[in-house]
Amino acid sequence: MDFFAEQDQARKRTKWLVVLFCLGVISIALSVFFVISYLTEPSWDLFWVTGAGTVGVVALASLGRIASLSSGGSVVAESLGGQLICPNSNDLLQRRILNIVEEMAIASGTPVPPVYLMEEKGINAFAAGNSVNNAVVGITRGCAEKLNREQLQGVVAHEFSHILNGDMRLNIKLTGLIFGIVCLSRIGEVLLRVAALSGRSRRRKKDDGTAVLLAIGVVLFILGLVGGFFGSLIRAAVSRQREYLADASAVQFTRNPDGISGALKRIGGFSSGSKLEAANASDFSHMFFGSALSSIFATHPPLEKRIRKIEPTWDISYPDTDKISEKIDFQSDKSSDLTGTSSLAGSSSEKITSTGKANNHEQIFQGPTPENLEYARALLAGIPSPLLDLCREPFGARSVIFGLLLDSKDEKIRVEQMNLIGSRLEPKTDSLTLKVFTTCQPLSCFEKFALIEECASPLRELSPSQLSQFSQVIDGLITMDQKIDLFEWSLQKVIFYQLDLKTDSTSQDPHGSAGLSTHINSCLPILGALAHFGGNKNDSKDSYVRGVSMLDTKSPTDLPPFHECGMDVLEKCLPRLQKLTASAKKDFFLACIATAQHDQKISEVEFLILRGLAVALSCPLGPNLYGAPAT
Repeated sequence: MDFFAEQDQARKRTKWLVVLFCLGVISIALSVFFVISYLTEPSWDLFWVTGAGTVGVVALASLGRIASLSSGGSVVAESLGGQLICPNSNDLLQRRILNIVEEMAIASGTPVPPVYLMEEKGINAFAAGNSVNNAVVGITRGCAEKLNREQLQGVVAHEFSHILNGDMRLNIKLTGLIFGIVCLSRIGEVLLRVAALSGRSRRRKKDDGTAVLLAIGVVLFILGLVGGFFGSLIRAAVSRQREYLADASAVQFTRNPDGISGALKRIGGFSSGSKLEAANASDFSHMFFGSALSSIFATHPPLEKRIRKIEPTWDISYPDTDKISEKIDFQSDKSSDLTGTSSLAGSSSEKITSTGKANNHEQIFQGPTPENLEYARALLAGIPSPLLDLCREPFGARSVIFGLLLDSKDEKIRVEQMNLIGSRLEPKTDSLTLKVFTTCQPLSCFEKFALIEECASPLRELSPSQLSQFSQVIDGLITMDQKIDLFEWSLQKVIFYQLDLKTDSTSQDPHGSAGLSTHINSCLPILGALAHFGGNKNDSKDSYVRGVSMLDTKSPTDLPPFHECGMDVLEKCLPRLQKLTASAKKDFFLACIATAQHDQKISEVEFLILRGLAVALSCPLGPNLYGAPAT
């Protein structure tokens, strides 16, 4: 499944929804004008006033709703009554959920999202947010208690499909647009009440305008309901197709159809099904794993059809889910209890050899695979538990990031960095950072980036002033030696883009509308950097030519000189490349990978460049790039 193409398709769907929305609002405005004209004298002034008023109200209501939801998925989760699960929770049920989400996030190349638990009996889940950087995952208690691990993993994989293919942003647009139209009904209802009160107080007056007010109220109320009706039908039609896609993705990610189909079967055999009691559930019904409504507005296909798509030979029988209570085996759910962990985790000095699947460049962006999930579990298992515990709370996560940035070669610079931390932050932050530094030294580059992904969710809990202070200290640590190495550059990109520091990725579309040919001159220096920084300098020219050939352009194949491919040049190229469409970014990134893999392996240096690029360009890049280390 090509998630870049799906993101472009989601963007096109959004444009069509906006067109339909505009046509609907224009129709409503004309209806209001004709009704008022019938009751009064028609005029151009009346036409413009009613048109501007109707359009203004709907637009403001929609934009306001979209803006309120665009700050992150936590807004949706909290409005549904979800409670944030503490990342270092020791509750077995919560720990199972967190383990599965962590594995899926690292395998997908996305930040580990915050996870919310909803006290609902129904078996359901959702993913919400405006981008991978502010996404959250919500799980109902019924889902956690009534599903086994592989079924819960299937549900989480389904939700990560929504995160990767751009559905979350589309869902927010749908919620906002429908809210704007339905808002007219609420205004109409207010006008009806005002007209009723006005009629009682001014019964003896014949020119009090109560009839006009009453008529406008009735029209707005009816038009709002009708608009909401058709808007809900559009939402349901869009959502149903996306659910089939997400089910297929879950099977692809886990290569285990029994997981997702088993979860759907348990919903079918459960007295509470997937229904939710939350007051706002209907507003977000299209975001859930299972249908929260049972009507013509149902946003999900029937269970039978979804299961048949996955398991054509299903005998249409459901388990008695009410009698099922899953028991959690703590040992089997721990990421550290895996065999073969050490061989997968690798070491920081090893070259990482691409697997056969990674050599199929297209498959790199087809989403995580079961091998990626196993690799992610092994990667986490190779990290000391105390270090992971630090990553799972805000102030510990800060020290982990600082520890990764301490200079490992020059003790004098490291002392200056420690002094900076000690002077700017709370007592003992510097000593904790030094302990982290010592613990992190044996870790591989890939384990270090897994730590960074783990830190993302807790760091978001810092206040704006704490985040600003955190950002300033990171800048100070990086510039202390008056040079930025590739690890620092890549880490800075990952952290700043995950937390929206010095970026505006929360409010803007992660992808633009430009084609590859318009920004080809920004692509070539990056391919040159990968060719120069690659393992074998004798192959630099051939590596560069290989990458350029993937761009399908008539660009010159002369390798740019080294000084034209430095990090300062990369920084200048990134803003232009961020304006590319999702599919154009994929094509560019495949050219980068072809350049890096020309010698049949990806070095740590090449990985660092690719990792920083992937985050800056909103292209999730998981372990399927590098596979297992060479032996």
